[in-house]
Amino acid sequence: MEAVAQFTFRATENDELSFTKGDVLKITNMEDDPNWYTAELDSRKGFVPKNYINLRPHAWFAGRVSRGVAEGRLRPRECGAFLVRESESAPGEFSMSVSYGDHVQHFKVLQDRCGQYYVWDELFSSLNELVVFYHTNSIAKERTVLLRDPEHFARGPATKTSWG
Repeated sequence: MEAVAQFTFRATENDELSFTKGDVLKITNMEDDPNWYTAELDSRKGFVPKNYINLRPHAWFAGRVSRGVAEGRLRPRECGAFLVRESESAPGEFSMSVSYGDHVQHFKVLQDRCGQYYVWDELFSSLNELVVFYHTNSIAKERTVLLRDPEHFARGPATKTSWG
C-alpha cells in the first residue's frame, strides 16, 4: 500500500524513517503498533508515525487474510477479479489472488534487492504500479487473464442486474 506524507518527519531513532511532505511511501506493515507503520522510501526502511501520512487504500488490498479467505471472496467471480493480501508465511511480503473463473490462482509478489516488486519479469516501484500493469497485460502465462477492479463486481455471482 502507498501513503503520502502530509508533514515532514525527521527520525530521532535508528529504526525510524525520515521523509519530506509530499513523499510517497511504501507501507509494508500496519499491524504491529497502533501508532507506527513500517515503510520504505528510496530503498530505506523504518518506522513512520501514522498521523504524519495519508494512506492511499485500494478496494483490492485485503490486508492480512488467509489464502482460504481470499478464495472464498473470489469464488465464484468473473475471470480477473483479484485481491492483494499480506503473505501468511512471510510477514512484510505480499500475495496476489486472482480468479480464473473456475478456480483461484495465487501469485507470490516478489521483491528484488532494490525493493522493486514483480510477479514475472517486469519490475515496479510499488504494488499500485504492478496492479495497473496487469490491468492491460495478462498475469497468466497459459491464457489471457487481465485484472479487473473489485468495484466492477457485485457480491456473489455476476448477474445481468449486478453490473449497473
